[in-house]
Amino acid sequence: MNISKHTSKLKGSASIKALTIFCLIIILMIPNFKIKRLIQERSLRKATVEREVAKSYGLAQKVTSPIIRIPYTYNYTVEDDDKEKELTKTGFINFSPKSTAINGQVNTETRERSIFDILVYNSMLDIEQTFDLSQVNLSKYDKYDLHYDEAYMIYGVSDPNGISSEMSFAVNGQTLDSEGLVTNNSGKRSYIKSSPFTLDLSKKINVKTKSSFKGTSSVAFEPIGESFSTNISSPWPHPSFTGSKLPNRYDISEAGFESQWSLNKFANAIPKVWENNHVNIHQSAFGVNFIQPLDEYGKNTRTAKYALLIIVLCFAMYFIFEILQKKPMHPIQYILVGSAITVFFLLLISLSEHIGYNMAYLISSVATIGLISLYSSFILSSLMSTLVLSSLLSGLFGYIYLILQMQDFALLAGSLALFVVIAAVMMLSRNVNWYALKTGPQSIQT
Repeated sequence: MNISKHTSKLKGSASIKALTIFCLIIILMIPNFKIKRLIQERSLRKATVEREVAKSYGLAQKVTSPIIRIPYTYNYTVEDDDKEKELTKTGFINFSPKSTAINGQVNTETRERSIFDILVYNSMLDIEQTFDLSQVNLSKYDKYDLHYDEAYMIYGVSDPNGISSEMSFAVNGQTLDSEGLVTNNSGKRSYIKSSPFTLDLSKKINVKTKSSFKGTSSVAFEPIGESFSTNISSPWPHPSFTGSKLPNRYDISEAGFESQWSLNKFANAIPKVWENNHVNIHQSAFGVNFIQPLDEYGKNTRTAKYALLIIVLCFAMYFIFEILQKKPMHPIQYILVGSAITVFFLLLISLSEHIGYNMAYLISSVATIGLISLYSSFILSSLMSTLVLSSLLSGLFGYIYLILQMQDFALLAGSLALFVVIAAVMMLSRNVNWYALKTGPQSIQT
């Protein structure tokens, strides 16, 4: 058999061409996997910058509402070498409130660090509490010397570095200053301590606390007491409510959100009174995360997932042109077109870091479609064919953009698009005799 004739048949075989295109698609997915890794690396870099900003500005804050503490001393004797030795133990007694009502405004803003925009917030809380200690049983502490004239308030925050102004406490109208920080036994939580006041257990105690602190990512609250309510409002339109309790009521709009929680004594297992730090009060937190539904890197990650679809559909277009218009294309030409599509994703991520995702997608897609259309005009040698190809590419990139905007219906929209494409290919090729088909000039038969 003539070798050149056999080679010519192989080159003109539609099956061989289809297999070649499939292999080229697999090869072109390798750089696209590298681009996905690049997106992950840039995303991790942003996360690192966010942590750096949070460390200096204020971390995600968890607030423990104010409680009352009374220091005590306990004198006792022990026998040591047949001698009695007097020792003194010191500590404090904690009292939880009967009711707590928190009203807060959380204002968000973005801080620029390098090429990244970091979301931060500044919160202002007004806390009103009632303590009713007249029925508290202190019989187990009869041997202790309780210093009622040295009582003080403590107010817990997870990151005191974020405190942006002086705390103010008012106990039955008496204004108390903040005197610094104290920590629990484990040292994992800091408490702002008020100046001392005299505690009268027979009287109802009304406490008003004003605080302002900064933070990032989220704000949460630890419920203490028999009744606990929280009202939080913010101009941020994308809250994510988390924790042990979801809001009883919330309203979310483009102007921001308002949320309201209401809990009773069954929402926590904290007693009315306890000694030192023997009770874990950090177990029932709830609050809100300030999220960005999909940032530039999230959108780029989603876009990169469509790389295979875009390359397959583009190659399918060229293959259909080969079949229907008898315009043969070399595998190198497929590779060049696929490379242009790969560069599209690289352009998209690099531009989106500076001008935002939407504008970056527009510029990258227009540049890619223009490049492929210009290159194809020399291959197809037909203005009409080039215009049809440009329109199809524009429709493809436009539809991918629409899918990316549909967070809840992206799968449905993508499935419908694939169904339409497959249906179109089936209709266009319905009269093709695939057994007799050859690509190239020798296949021109009608």
